[in-house]
Amino acid sequence: MFGRLTLPDHGPVFLNEGATRSELDLRKMEALRSVVSDECREDLERGIRLARAGVAGERKIVFELANSHYPLVFIHDLCLEHDGMRVQIDFLVVTPYHTLVIECKNLVGDIEIDSDGSFIRTFGRGRQQRREGVYSPIAQNKRHIELMKAIRMSGSGRAMRLAQRFVLDDYYRSVVVLANERTLLSADSAPKEVREQVIRADQLVEFIRRLDAGKSRKEIVESFREMENRGERWLSLNAPQKSNLAERYGIEPSAHSEESVWAVPERKAVVAPVSHDVGTNETGVPVCPLCGAPMVERVARYGKRKGKRFWGCSTYGQTRCGGIVSIDE
Repeated sequence: MFGRLTLPDHGPVFLNEGATRSELDLRKMEALRSVVSDECREDLERGIRLARAGVAGERKIVFELANSHYPLVFIHDLCLEHDGMRVQIDFLVVTPYHTLVIECKNLVGDIEIDSDGSFIRTFGRGRQQRREGVYSPIAQNKRHIELMKAIRMSGSGRAMRLAQRFVLDDYYRSVVVLANERTLLSADSAPKEVREQVIRADQLVEFIRRLDAGKSRKEIVESFREMENRGERWLSLNAPQKSNLAERYGIEPSAHSEESVWAVPERKAVVAPVSHDVGTNETGVPVCPLCGAPMVERVARYGKRKGKRFWGCSTYGQTRCGGIVSIDE
């Protein structure tokens, strides 16, 4: 169905599994309900609704990638800086033949892409129905990819930069994923190069397979270890910024009694052996290195440690806290 592909014999690997910055921001906003002023309460509730929608959309993409049964490496929520510019990438996916930059949109309403490539959203019901323009996620991704190319080519001579750009234009690919299953997409009038970059969440794995299958180059694909190295190099450049939610909603951070709400842990999960500097409670159970909650024993279902036991934060289901403690075996 997809032609003859040389693929590593490996499943998907999620390099920075754990609580995302958007999930942590949602936790903070929900905690602010008890201290926000009446003047800012409506803005806060609107922010919470938008944050919940964004988190829900991102979780759908995580589910599709983690259950793809395809050799890929992916990063969620990657912030890159270079030469005074800064971008935030929802998902970076390394496949055997490409690196995909995914922009996730969990919009309410229907999306139309016109002949100019402009995005128009229609939402509401009956006479309350509204139409508005949406900043093009295609343009967003274009900036993301241009910055990634600049990072890759920095330090190279002019001839090498020209050669690299020719290769990188074919290697980096943009895709916009509409995560709301109720959204109807109308793109018949859109330019082909725009229309081909916008898909629904349940089409993502098929999109990746077809994209790799259409690869014209015949050389042997890199090994899965090389794919992981590529993803880990991008992850090492991650430069997240703290969200100043207190200022946004007119609150001093010190006004909140729970300092843990304002502490933004690193995006990458904390992993440490039980025997080395990991606290325990009165029953001898390890406590989460991120939030201090008791931990529970689990078994990894994906990635390099699939089948291995580890301690995971007991609050993960409610807060998405990504604290992890390995179990020596």
